[in-house]
This record gives sequence, structure tokens and C-alpha cells, in this order.
Amino acid sequence: MKVLKFGILFTLALPLTACSSGEKEEAKPEKPPTEVTEDENKEQENKPESNLPPTMEKEVEIEGMKEKRPATLQESEGYHFYMLDLYEFEKEDETKGKIAFANKPEFYATIEKLDPSADIEALKEASIKQAEEQTGNASDLPATDIYFPYFHDAEFFVKGLSDDYDVVMYLVKEVEGERFYFSLHISSSGGEMEGVEPSLWAMLETVKPN
Repeated sequence: MKVLKFGILFTLALPLTACSSGEKEEAKPEKPPTEVTEDENKEQENKPESNLPPTMEKEVEIEGMKEKRPATLQESEGYHFYMLDLYEFEKEDETKGKIAFANKPEFYATIEKLDPSADIEALKEASIKQAEEQTGNASDLPATDIYFPYFHDAEFFVKGLSDDYDVVMYLVKEVEGERFYFSLHISSSGGEMEGVEPSLWAMLETVKPN
């Protein structure tokens, strides 16, 4: 009889033990869910969708020698391009941007995707005036004067050259049915001019409309 009573008591105790254990598990603090900030939401919404490869090997010609360098995809709403190492990209807005040499930001190129209604002749005149102000000596040259053949079909090519050998260049080129306004700004303040200028041209060669 005592054995029977003990068995009944033991059986009743089991659910109580299980209950107690379950409460302890439920009482464990849960890890709070990761919060997504409003800025992160906007960034994801505004990020353009793309099936383009994230990297490529871009050929760069320096002093007649060609070599391939790694380049990383950079995207804006209106266009994309591939940027070489040691350079930085700053978006002014969805149609304008600046590629600068990280070690010397005075070496840079600009990209602007033009509106279809843009007045190209007026833009050329404005480029001549700006190059004159920047260097003191501006010339309207044939696009075939550009060393890189890819740009020989540019609609205009303006070059400014200062007594200190600072160089500015402006041009408009059609790429896949869209017009782009490019500029290059090369300073004589450092010895990197020979490598930076062809690198900037090489990156501009990869600019395509989205």
C-alpha cells in the first residue's frame, strides 16, 4: 500500500516539475529583433538593381605599356562605371559625379549625364570660358587630338593648358544613345600625372547609361 501511495505521489510530481522547467525557459530574455533605420530603408529603396558584374579587369595604357588592373562597379541612378583602386567616387546627384585620385584629390574627372534637350553648342562655349579662367589658355580642338581612340567621336573637345602645365579638358560624347559631359583636371603639383591621366581616361571609357 505504501508503495502504491509513493507511486501515485511520484506520478503527480512529474507534471509539476515539467511545468516549473517550462516557465524557466519562457522566462529567458529573448534577443531583441534587429532594427532597420529609416536611412537604411531609404538606401535599400534607392539602390539601383543591377545584374552587372561587381568587378572587372580594366586595361590601362601608361607610357605605351598596357596592363590590366582590378576595377569595382560604381552605380548611380543614371549611369554606372568601373573604378580603379586608389580612386574615390563622390556623387553630386543622380546625374553628376566626381572620380578623384585618393592620394591627390586635385587630380580628378567629372561625369554628367546630359538631358536630351541640352544645348551642346552653348555647353562648348561655357567649357571654353571655364578652361580659359582655369588655365589662361583654352583651345577648341578636334576630338581626334585625344590620345585615346574611344573618344575620337566626341562632339567637342576643349583643352586648357597653363604655364605651370596644369591641364583641364572638357568633352561631350554619346554613349549608347545618351550624351555624357566629361571633364579631366590634371595638376602639376605631383609626379603622378603620367599615371593618373590615363587611369582617369580608362575609367571614363567604362561609363554607360543605366
